[in-house]
Amino acid sequence: MRGMCWGAPLVFVLKKHNAVSFLKIKATPTSTKCSKHADQHCKHYCENCDIPVCIACVSSGKHKDHKFSDIHEKLSSKTQSLQNDLEELETIIYPRYDEMSSDVQTEKAKVETNYGKLTTAADQQGKVLHREITAIVNKRKSDIEEMKKKHLSILNKNSDEITQKITELKHIVSDLKSILKSNDVSLTSTYKSMNSEFRITPLKVRVTLPSFSPRQINKNELSEIFGSLSLLPITKEDGNTIQSPAAASSPPVKPLLDEPRLTATIDTGYELQFSVNCHSEEQLWTCGGNKIMKLLNLQGKLLASIQTCSEYWPRDIAITRGGYLVYTDINKTVNLVKDEQIQTVIRLQGWRPFNVCSTSDDDFLVTMIRDDYKQYKVVRYSGSKETQTIQFDDRGRPLYSSDRYYSTYITENRNLDICVSDRAAGAVVVVN
Repeated sequence: MRGMCWGAPLVFVLKKHNAVSFLKIKATPTSTKCSKHADQHCKHYCENCDIPVCIACVSSGKHKDHKFSDIHEKLSSKTQSLQNDLEELETIIYPRYDEMSSDVQTEKAKVETNYGKLTTAADQQGKVLHREITAIVNKRKSDIEEMKKKHLSILNKNSDEITQKITELKHIVSDLKSILKSNDVSLTSTYKSMNSEFRITPLKVRVTLPSFSPRQINKNELSEIFGSLSLLPITKEDGNTIQSPAAASSPPVKPLLDEPRLTATIDTGYELQFSVNCHSEEQLWTCGGNKIMKLLNLQGKLLASIQTCSEYWPRDIAITRGGYLVYTDINKTVNLVKDEQIQTVIRLQGWRPFNVCSTSDDDFLVTMIRDDYKQYKVVRYSGSKETQTIQFDDRGRPLYSSDRYYSTYITENRNLDICVSDRAAGAVVVVN
C-alpha cells in the first residue's frame, strides 16, 4: 500500500509536465528586467533598435511601427550565432593564424641559415682575393728581384772592364817611368805609344731605373670585383580572407594570358599623341599636341583635365607614388599637379627637359638636352634639389645621343637601374 501511495502520484505529476533535456534547461535564458521600467520583464525584442523591450516600452509609442520578435526566440538565435562564431574561431580561423605564425618562424629560420651562408661566402671570397693579391704581390717582388739582378750584372760587367783597363794603364805608366829613369837608348827607341788606344774609354752603361705605377683603386670597382648582393625584394602578400563554412567559395584567380588581349581602344582626341601613364587600373593620364592633359577611363570618358600654365604643350607626363601628376614643359620647367593646382618644382637654365619618370624613392629622373643641342644628360631630383647627373661613361664618352628630333624615354626598373631608350642610337642605355 505504501508503495502504491508513492507511485501513483509520481506518475500523475509526470503526465502534467513536459520533460526536456538538461542541456536545454541550461540554455534557456533567464528573464531580463527592462532598463527603462524596473518592475517589468522584457518579453519582446525590437529588431529596429536591436534591444530587449517590455510591454510598457511597446505601448509607450517610442517603438511605433518597429518590428518585434519573441525575446526567447531572439536570444536563442543570437546564442546559436555565438556558438557558430565560437566553432568557426576554434576550428578554422585560429588554426589558420597558428599556421601562419608557424610559417613565419620557419621563414625566420631560413633567413638565419641563408644569411649565415652569405656571410660564409663573403669570407671565402675575401680569402680568395687575399690569396690572389698575395700571389700578385709576390710575383711583382720576384720580378723586381730579377730586374735588380740583371741590372747589377750589367753594372758589374762594366766595372770589370774598366778595372781591367785601369790595371793595364798602371803597367804602362810604370814601364814609362822605368824607361825614363834608365836613359837607355834602345828602350827609348823601341817604345810605342798606346795613348791613342786608351783615349777611347770603355762604354759607360746607363740603365734607367724601373718604376712602379700603382693603379688608383676605385672603391666601386673593387666592390664589383669582390661581388655583389642581389636586391632584397620585400613583398607583402595580400591577406587571405578565410571563408566561413556557409560562404560560397570564391572563383579561382585567373591565370596570365599566353597572348595579350585587347581590352579597350581609347580615342584621346589628340592629333599627336605624346605620352600616357596609368593612374589606376581603370584610369590613365595622357597628353598630346596641345596644352590640355586629360584623365580618361577605359571607356574614353573624360574624368578630369589640366591645362599647362605656359603657352606650350607638355612633352611628357608621369605619376608620383602619391598619385600626383608631374609633367615636363617646353618652357624649361618640371611641374607637379596637386589638387588641380600646378606647382613648378624645377626650372632649368641652358637645358631643355624632355622626358620624366618617378622613382621608387619618389625622386624625379629627367632627360634633358643643352640649348645648343650638343649635349644630353639624365638628372635626378629630390624635390627641387639636383642630387645626381648621368652624362658620361668612365672614359668620359657621352652615354646618350644629342639629337633634338628624338626623345629619350626613361624609366626605373625593379633593380633600380635607370633605363633610357636612345632612339637616335637605336639602343637602350642602362646604368646602375
